[in-house]
Amino acid sequence: MIGILSNINDQIFLKQLDLPFTLLNKYDPANLIDGLFIDWIPKVPVYRDAWMKQASLLQEYIKMGIPIVIFDRGFSLTEKEVNWVKKFNVYLFEPALNSDRKGFNYLPEWIHNFEVRIDDEDREYDLAYSSHNIEYYVKEFEKWFKDYARLFPNKKVSFSSFEISDFKLEEYKNNNLINLQYNQSIFDSAAFTAAIDTKKSYEIGYFNPVNFLAMNRGCLPLLPFKHKYFHGMFNGLIMKDLKEMDYYVSLYGRVKDIIIQEIFDRIKTDWPEFTVDYAASVIRSCYE
Repeated sequence: MIGILSNINDQIFLKQLDLPFTLLNKYDPANLIDGLFIDWIPKVPVYRDAWMKQASLLQEYIKMGIPIVIFDRGFSLTEKEVNWVKKFNVYLFEPALNSDRKGFNYLPEWIHNFEVRIDDEDREYDLAYSSHNIEYYVKEFEKWFKDYARLFPNKKVSFSSFEISDFKLEEYKNNNLINLQYNQSIFDSAAFTAAIDTKKSYEIGYFNPVNFLAMNRGCLPLLPFKHKYFHGMFNGLIMKDLKEMDYYVSLYGRVKDIIIQEIFDRIKTDWPEFTVDYAASVIRSCYE
């Protein structure tokens, strides 16, 4: 029996894991689990209670000597925490190809759904972007979205963010950007997005799975050249400047769904580590 501790209700992953499991709510010495899987919860105010429960459970179960798998999708384990858990029977995974953190194996955030929503009509927006806190990505967002909307006013560019200052909202409004209510359904009404990220993410080879969600909804991501680790996955969609971006947006709108399906097919054959089947097999092997 594998104990599962996660804030994410990932039923597809649990089915593919193909092991008896129990969802942990509290430590129970009578609950004789043979292994533990933790989808690591970051130490931030919104997850305070969940993080404290996680720390308490880890301290108790680590004494049992059972194999423990930690998937640190948010890169939030500190060096001190890593050095401590490495003393025990713990396997560490993170979704970065070239991280400088010691002791971690690479496991990207897996894809459940390879289906593409196909429209019979043109999308309302040419380009869209969504982020919980858009100012975290402000340099890349303004380079690819604000400047594009300003230089190509014939295109409709939308964005949404849960956290953004009034100053930035006014600035973006003056640069032809359309502010929409924050939710990920923004991709339902846009033909394209840009797979932007931070400088650190480009360097370590982290790819945000929100881009796969956009693809499921028929929104085609364009890849900044600095995302060097994933050029093969997005072959033919690599952009070095705004002129190239506009070329793709203008040319590929009618065939975006076909291109998305080609990317998904390429992932299944050439990048299988992104599939839920692969993630489940890797984690399952830690308990064998």
